Amino acid sequence: MEKQTGRSQLILHVVISYAILWLLFVIGRLFEIPFTYDPRQLGGLLVLVGVPASLIGAISSVMITSGRDGLRRLLKRSFQWRFSPIWYLTAVSTPLLVTAASTIAVVWFSGTEIPDNWFSPSMPFGFMLFFLIYDGLGEEIGWRGFALPRFQVSLGSLGGSIVVGILWALWHLPLFFMPGSSQYGEALIPYIYLLICWTVVMTLFVGKARGSVLPAILLHGSANFVAFTINYPHQYVRLFWGIAALIAAAFLPKPLIRFGNNSELNTFEQS
Repeated sequence: MEKQTGRSQLILHVVISYAILWLLFVIGRLFEIPFTYDPRQLGGLLVLVGVPASLIGAISSVMITSGRDGLRRLLKRSFQWRFSPIWYLTAVSTPLLVTAASTIAVVWFSGTEIPDNWFSPSMPFGFMLFFLIYDGLGEEIGWRGFALPRFQVSLGSLGGSIVVGILWALWHLPLFFMPGSSQYGEALIPYIYLLICWTVVMTLFVGKARGSVLPAILLHGSANFVAFTINYPHQYVRLFWGIAALIAAAFLPKPLIRFGNNSELNTFEQS
């Protein structure tokens, strides 16, 4: 089978990733299955199936277009671990520092007090640790390992990050209609902005790690750990994530934005 174009690879990845999550959403609605992170319940099983949708999309696209060699290259690049330890540390600490800085700003400027129950895990610690790793692997290989470098080829380092951030955020859209999910009740536009900021920061770390998604997995897990355990005032957190993204964007490789020929994506698998 002839290799499909890079554009076809990306379209296939996005279609499969979205289709899996929307199918699970429809099943949940039809059978009135409540959303939960508890794997002992049917809703929790649907969550576990939906988390790696992007990974499934990436693997399917690579296998169809490039075969086992393409999949081996993707996994080898995604799990490179020999890079400076500073990027492991920075990936884990960035969400913690952003949360701390935004909390200090709220307390300083508005006099808001930190709640007594500031540390409030929403699930058992053992399962949470599993879920953080599982979620990072399920999402980051697809979005940061597969899609990001391909979009960067044609759109630039920042442009590709923004597009991946938007697609990643909209992939979560069904969760906005599911009571019990982390996204339920949130406004969509601020959420898209937040995930674009996350992606820009991840792009810098992944680039410094020579394409490895390990820093992205660590940042993703650290950010979710904060969301699942820390009760803090949120007024300025998006502002500080925006600052972090601007700092990261300043160190991204040039060109930041470009409108390249999509045919250039065809050569990506050969690099």
